[in-house]
Amino acid sequence: MKLKKKAVVEFGVVDDNTPFAIREAYRALYTNILYLNIEDKCKKIAVTSAVSGEGKTSVSTNLAITLAMNLEGKRVLLIDADMRQPTVAKMLSIEQKRHGLSEYLAGIDDDPNFDYIPQYKLMVLTSGSRNVNPTKLIGSERMKKLIEACEEEFDYVIIDTPPVNVVTDANLLNGNVNGFVIATMAEHSNLNGVSECISKLEHIGAEIFGIVLSGVKSKAYEGKYSKYNRKYVSGS
Repeated sequence: MKLKKKAVVEFGVVDDNTPFAIREAYRALYTNILYLNIEDKCKKIAVTSAVSGEGKTSVSTNLAITLAMNLEGKRVLLIDADMRQPTVAKMLSIEQKRHGLSEYLAGIDDDPNFDYIPQYKLMVLTSGSRNVNPTKLIGSERMKKLIEACEEEFDYVIIDTPPVNVVTDANLLNGNVNGFVIATMAEHSNLNGVSECISKLEHIGAEIFGIVLSGVKSKAYEGKYSKYNRKYVSGS
């Protein structure tokens, strides 16, 4: 089952120019994450999807930015762990460095090569150069120790991972994260694929924090209700 094509709309990094409904959707996701993290049970979050093209990088990036921008004094890290098709750097309009996560995991670099993005108050670890065996690196002891160290250093760690139905990389992270957020995309995602993704994660005992549907623009919501919601939020 797919949503109608005319309902589809895509957004990159959410900012003040993004439609109100989209910004509020990420604030709602942010609020839910805060609620889940009352006892530090939602500090390390992997964002994945069933297949490629379902907006997982948009979700992981915007979730990380929303957390970083709204939590005063908190440190947020975004890791691009999709070493096959890395897109976090492009999403943030920063340089895709030759030395990133893959070089650290392979033992080429002694320390991870973090970037700080001041306009988003966000720390980022890009994927680095493409590696011939990313699955081995993701499942390595070095990856486990990296996430453990980041948990001590940061308040939230958001990890962009490869699609569950395509490769096993995301599954290998299960023991190192608190849970998963599954990204889906209107027109692109189908019910069987998403169900398979959920089943695979449940089979390994993964916690699923929620499913995010991107790419939908409700004209009725934007036209009829959005102006009233904006007035309510602004207090005018």
